[in-house]
Order: sequence, then structure tokens, then C-alpha cells
Amino acid sequence: MSNILTISEQWWPEGSGGILASHLIARILRDAGFKLTVIHGTKKPEMFKGANYIYTKLLSVRNKHRLWTNCFVLARQSWFLKALRNCDVVYISRYCYPLIPLAKRLGKIVVVHVHDYQPVSYNAVIFNCVGEDYFSLNTDFIRFEVLEHGSVLRALGALSAPVNILCRMWLREADTIVCVSRRQANIISNLAPELAHRVKVIYNPLPSVPFTGAKLEYPTFVYSGGGSYVKGFQVFISGAVEVLKRGNDVNFLLMGSLRAGQEEALKRLNNAFRGKFRFLGLLPHREALSLYSKSHALLFPSICEEPLPYTVIESMLAGTIPIASRIGGIPEIVKETYAEKMMFTPGNSNEMADRMGEVLSLSKDQLMDIGCKLRDVVLRRFNNEIIKRQLLRVFGA
Repeated sequence: MSNILTISEQWWPEGSGGILASHLIARILRDAGFKLTVIHGTKKPEMFKGANYIYTKLLSVRNKHRLWTNCFVLARQSWFLKALRNCDVVYISRYCYPLIPLAKRLGKIVVVHVHDYQPVSYNAVIFNCVGEDYFSLNTDFIRFEVLEHGSVLRALGALSAPVNILCRMWLREADTIVCVSRRQANIISNLAPELAHRVKVIYNPLPSVPFTGAKLEYPTFVYSGGGSYVKGFQVFISGAVEVLKRGNDVNFLLMGSLRAGQEEALKRLNNAFRGKFRFLGLLPHREALSLYSKSHALLFPSICEEPLPYTVIESMLAGTIPIASRIGGIPEIVKETYAEKMMFTPGNSNEMADRMGEVLSLSKDQLMDIGCKLRDVVLRRFNNEIIKRQLLRVFGA
């Protein structure tokens, strides 16, 4: 079996779904007999036996411009060059694209995993109803920085978006670019046609998610996007208020992080609706999975093209109905299930409230039956054995 050198500025449990997917893929490759080395920038990564983990401060930065500069510095480090020469395959699971040309000069196979839209978007985000050209994307860059981060200064920085063209130049040298859904692959191929022939769609491996079937006694919906604009915080609030105004007696659990103004708004809502909103902050992954399992539904009102959101998959594995935007890879996840009927038009809080009302009309037995079917569909559709075979072909086994 080959030696694989994985390079990622973040490693699980730091980061989100894409990092979790890389961790699970590394385990699959280890179990298949590959020799693994992971070079990363996370101080306390989750490690497993059979893999060599190397931390470098050069990859610990979270600003992309600094990261890309540090990649050139890393490429001159003797220990890194030794690790690169000793491997057969270089697996770049996040944004260390400047290292691709060096790996190719040394004759290595390069596999790049794309969990967002960094190859075609400065912010790695594409809003719903993406335009056909880069002019419309450039306006979205500014919109994102102002509404997601509340920063005009960052919006002005987004004017450097053309630097993202470098990503496409670097990625042209990769052997394989793995996308995680057909929708994501189509968007990237349309906006960067020179990459299309290198793109391959492989779904992310399924994480282990407990299934109990037991729901909280009181009707409860869970939302995990925090105060994020692109995750649909404003849609969630509008939809939740509409449901409560319609006379439904339901609690809402919020996970993630909020800005100060958002926390104040939540306090005012709790005063108006007698404490129906409970903010839990950032929770460990295992605790979040437990909440998905106990809740009557997951609310996922994202307004961006989510490639293949683990949150939706995890809720279905936990036997919980996702009420999600009809966006990105979500239709691929929920196709031909009850959850397909629960999708709504992105940004339409009234439609979202209608779907919540439908779930509230279900009995406990109906919730249990639907939850079991959702889990079964996900286990079949995202079969880990099939995903494993696809990954092994990409990595040359």
C-alpha cells in the first residue's frame, strides 16, 4: 500500500463537517493498510493509532492570505520536504493549495478534497441562486462580509477577491478534485470549467450517530447555526416567531455562537413569548448529536449552497426530521423521504413555519416511524462500504 501525506491547517475536533469528513476518511485509509502522516495546525487533534501526526505553527493561522504565504515557507522546511519525498500520494483536505505544484514537481499524486467553494469563491461560500459570472459573485463577497461578520473593513478586503484565481491555477495541477455532492460539482465545474475533467463526486463517510427514538416530552425544535447570516439565523427567528404567533406551544433550542446584539434580541423574544428560546452556546459534537436525537425536528434554514451538510445527515441518522432549505446537496440527501416534503424555499420563513406546523401535528408513533425510515434511507444512500471503495480507487489501491 502507498504512503499518504495529508496536509490540513485544521484537524478534528477543530473545525466543522469537512474536517470531520477528513478525519473519518483518514481512518478508512488507515484500516485499508495505507501508511498515514498528517501535517496539521491544530494543537490538540483527535488522533488514532496507525497514523503519524505532525503539528506545525505555520498551518495554525486562519487567515487565508497568511496561510498561503506560510505554505511557501513550509515548502522550504527540510523536515517537510523529507515527508513529501517519502510519500506516494499528497492529500490536501482543506486550503493548502500552494503546495500542489511542489508535490507535482516531485512526481506525487495529488488528491484535493473540496468541502466548500473555495476554488470559485473568495469567501468559500456561494449564495442561493448563484449568478452565471464572477461579477455577481464579487457582489456576494461584499454582502457576505457585511452581513455575516458585520464588518465593512472585511468587505473592503473582499475587493482582493481576484486573488482567488490563484486557487484555480494551483488546482489545475491536481490529479483529482473530490467534491461531496453532484450540486457542488456542477457549480464548481460551471464556474471553473478548466477543473471539470478533474472533478469526481464521492459522498462523505457517515459518522457514528446514536439512535434512541426517544423524544423530549415537550415539542422541541433544534437549530444549530448560531447567529450566522448564511446559516439562516434571520430566517430561523422569523419562522419561529410565526409558529408561536399561530398559537403553537413549542420550545426552540439554539446552538452555536451569537453576537451581543443577537443575544439581546433573543432576550426580548423570551420576554415576549415566555422563555420559548433557549440558547445553549457551542456544544461538543456528541452533545449536539444527542440533542438532534431528542428533538422533534432539526431546523436548517441555510441561504447558501451547502455542499452536503453533515447536520442534515446526522439528524436523519438520529431519527429526527430535518426541516431544511431546498438548496445545495440537501435534495440529494432527503430524496424520496418524508424530509423531502419538509424542504422549503430558501429564505421563506412562512414556508418554514408551515413545515414546522406539519411536524407538530404528528403523533409520537408517527415521529418514531418516520425517524426509523429516515435513518434506514441514509444508511443505504451513503453506504460506507461503497464510499470506501470509491476512495480507495482515488488513492490508488
